[in-house]
Amino acid sequence: MIFHNWSNENHFQNGSSYFYAMNSDLKQLYKFKVHHILAWIGYFAFFMTMYRGYYTSILPLFEVTFVYFLFNASTFYIIGYYLIPKFLYKREYRKFFTSVFVVLTVGSVGLTIFMYYSFLYAVKEYSGNIFLVFPMAFFAIATIAGIMCSAKLVVDKIKADRSSELLELQRIESELQYLKAQVNPHFLFNAINSVYFLIKKDPERAANTLIKLSDLLRFQLYDCTVERINIEKEIEYLRNFVTLEEIRKGNKTKVDFQASADLRGFELAPFMLIPFLENTFKYVSNFSESENRINIKFWREENNFHAHFFNTTDNLVRSAPGGIGHKNVKRRLELIYPQKHLLNIVERPGTYKVMLSLNIA
Repeated sequence: MIFHNWSNENHFQNGSSYFYAMNSDLKQLYKFKVHHILAWIGYFAFFMTMYRGYYTSILPLFEVTFVYFLFNASTFYIIGYYLIPKFLYKREYRKFFTSVFVVLTVGSVGLTIFMYYSFLYAVKEYSGNIFLVFPMAFFAIATIAGIMCSAKLVVDKIKADRSSELLELQRIESELQYLKAQVNPHFLFNAINSVYFLIKKDPERAANTLIKLSDLLRFQLYDCTVERINIEKEIEYLRNFVTLEEIRKGNKTKVDFQASADLRGFELAPFMLIPFLENTFKYVSNFSESENRINIKFWREENNFHAHFFNTTDNLVRSAPGGIGHKNVKRRLELIYPQKHLLNIVERPGTYKVMLSLNIA
């Protein structure tokens, strides 16, 4: 920072298992960037204490510090919250460093002009040579912005590492939970029992059903062990699951499964859709005089994938929609698709609907 003894000047005389350990109050403070306010208060306290002896009164010192604060803060927030996410995190290094240099230069020129014509015009050593001020202005802005952006990069790295660790633990836990829930004797018994009754009644259909059961088990045991799976495989798995459930339910339940033709060329996290599909069959109504209905629809709109699940129920509205499965999938959505998903669950007497949208860009 550029500070001078203004005692002879009249110009100023009138003038985040870690995430869960945080309590809700600290989360709210962090959300509203209170730590930034505290950091800038520390900034003012440091420089005003350091240079207090150069000034005859507090007001001119505050004015100079405030001017530097405006340029330093503007530069930091542009680089830290726009250029770093836009270019650095996307590995566009040339654009990042070029943009940083432009921002530092523009900020330094602005600070130089402001300081020269507002504060330094009467200082003999700078009078008539504005180019002497620019290097100091550039050094001041680059130093503060560099320190604060470095701190932000460290914090972002720590948060990313913690999130990655938690995500991996959650993925493994969810994978084991769903494998245990799906590849179990009860599920296999129902599927094999359905095939058994089809063997004499419709041998060809029984054979096709066995193939679908084999594909479904292969998907659960092998294909879904990766972090992302092709949407085509996911849809095929869901179709096989629906086919097996339709055989078990018989003609009592009307199932409408729709998947648009453009569902290809992108990937989803495994086991993200199956909990909702399972629940439609698990909690579908069992009316004898009215229709029991399940509607499943998947489609794509530009960079958004949409999934709707609907089923009739014979239950009243529960006090807490969903269950452990829904809680797990909500947590996985927060970890895998932060700020890129929209989940809406609507439960009314006689119907249950889940609407999920994912940004797949």
